[in-house]
Amino acid sequence: MTPGTAAGDTPAAGDPGSLQNLNDIVLPAAVPWWPPAPGWYLLAAVGLLVLAWLGFLVFRNWRLNRYRRAALAELQGIRGGGGRAVELPELLKRTALSAWPRTEVASLYGDAWHRFLDNSAGTDRFCAGQGTVLEQLAYCAEDEPGLSPSQLNDVFDAAEFWLKHHRVEAA
Repeated sequence: MTPGTAAGDTPAAGDPGSLQNLNDIVLPAAVPWWPPAPGWYLLAAVGLLVLAWLGFLVFRNWRLNRYRRAALAELQGIRGGGGRAVELPELLKRTALSAWPRTEVASLYGDAWHRFLDNSAGTDRFCAGQGTVLEQLAYCAEDEPGLSPSQLNDVFDAAEFWLKHHRVEAA
C-alpha cells in the first residue's frame, strides 16, 4: 500500500473515470483574417467596379456642366458691377445655345423665349414678370436701362435660378 491511501482505495492512474485524469478543454486556434475567402475577393471586385462607374458618372456630369459654371461666373461678374446689366439676355441666349441645338433655340424671342426659359427650368419666373424686364434689357439703347434696383435684382435672381436649374431634357 502506498502512503496516503486507505485500505480499500486503489490508485487512480489506471481508472479512466477518475477526476484526476481530467484535463482543461483545449480551444481550437482562431480563424485567421488573412487570406480571406474567395467570396470577399468577388465582393471587393464588384465594389471597385461600382466605385469606378460612380466616379465616371460624376466626372461626366461635371464635364457636361462646364458651360453652366462659366455662365454662372460671368453672371456674377455682371451682377457685381464688372459688366453691364444689358449683357444678361445675351448671356442667357449663349448659355441656351451651348446646351441645346441651334435650330431649337436661336430663333426664339419674346413670349416663346420666356416659355422656353420657364419650361427648361420648371419655373414661371420669366413668363410671370421678369420676362418684361428681360425684354427691356435686351432692346434698350443705353448702357443702363431705367430699371429700379429691385427689378434688376429680381431678373438677376431669375437668371441665376435658370442657370443653376435648367435641364436639357425638360425643354
